[in-house]
Amino acid sequence: MSLEQNSRELSDLFTDFLNQVCSKAYSPLVVMQEVLRWTGKQPFLSQHLCKLILLHPESFADGQEEAIVERIVQEKIIQNWENNTASIYLKEVIRTILDNEQRDEILNVYLQILQGSQVTLNRSQEQKKLIQSGLVKEDNETLKVSNAIYASVFSLEWFQRQLPDIIAQYRLNTFPAEVDNQTIFFTKLWSQITLVAAVVTLIIVYTSLSSVNDIASPAQELFDNGIEEAKSARWLPMLRNFCRISEDSDYFASAQRQLRLWKQSHEEDIQIALDTFWLAESDSCPVAEDMFDFPQTKG
Repeated sequence: MSLEQNSRELSDLFTDFLNQVCSKAYSPLVVMQEVLRWTGKQPFLSQHLCKLILLHPESFADGQEEAIVERIVQEKIIQNWENNTASIYLKEVIRTILDNEQRDEILNVYLQILQGSQVTLNRSQEQKKLIQSGLVKEDNETLKVSNAIYASVFSLEWFQRQLPDIIAQYRLNTFPAEVDNQTIFFTKLWSQITLVAAVVTLIIVYTSLSSVNDIASPAQELFDNGIEEAKSARWLPMLRNFCRISEDSDYFASAQRQLRLWKQSHEEDIQIALDTFWLAESDSCPVAEDMFDFPQTKG
């Protein structure tokens, strides 16, 4: 399937979904944003999650969209993923890696990406296999996990479960001295994983406890509203405010600077929110046009 055809089918899927979810969601665009955040526009996962949401018996109260979608994803896709309705697809994604002769090398590259290391695109065989599997994608000459569902299913915990097989294979094929070296390698590896997990936890705690200083000015309501929405990582409402700041406004440059700061740590989430904003409103967003991808046509 060509990229153009794939894009057109996704556009049709999301348009139909928005029309249907309106009957059960106070803010259908927020629900749509959560779908994009979890699936990263992966066709099967997008279609599957949209269907699960439409079949969900509860309505989506205002402010509860993110929590309800996450609960659906966790219960229906991530938990017990090897035996649920998405299991065939998810197993196929990872089978191409685990059955490969270079699985250890491929998994090592994947671990670096999963940890958040900046893995530069170099077209190695390991990188090609990861990209072909769909597990990772290219992003500004680097590699990143394709979507939040993959990152949750094929997580550090999942990687840990692969280690016994990897170590056992080394014991069969290496001399004792080499086995000791490999054991040391994986001991160090898990020390690194523990350290990364601790650092990430500290960052999350620090971010949740920190607050952005209010900028008081009666003439900057859109800017202030955008800042407030961003404090709760509500990127779509933030864009609804920032995108309406006029280019000749005194606050346009300030909004751009703030958006660039957020982009450093939330680029994918903001891009998804921008895609959702455009899909629903087909409106321009001058403040973001120089730093994010923006569709040229809606058809």
